[in-house]
Amino acid sequence: DLSRDDMAEAVEDAFRHDKVLLACATYDGGMFPCMEDFLMHLKAKNYQKRTVALMENGSWGPMAAKKMREILETMKDITICEPVVTIKSTVKDETLKAMEELAEKLV
Repeated sequence: DLSRDDMAEAVEDAFRHDKVLLACATYDGGMFPCMEDFLMHLKAKNYQKRTVALMENGSWGPMAAKKMREILETMKDITICEPVVTIKSTVKDETLKAMEELAEKLV
């Protein structure tokens, strides 16, 4: 939870793993500010050569994954793991299936 976690520790943790799942709520047509700040820290520290999975939530117009992808694509050798999982308000059966598929691709 980036809104409660120490940013330096979160960035340090991201460098410990070669695969990371980023989950973010859509906020004002973009991503939640804490996630944007986190991604900017990773970019400043030359985050690279990793696989990143994306999960977003939004009720009427989820945009967080698109915005996260835009930043990640500016980083060197970042692979975006598919499928990107979109939760529209609440988790439904098809969302659970997509989450399971994404988890299998990450391991």
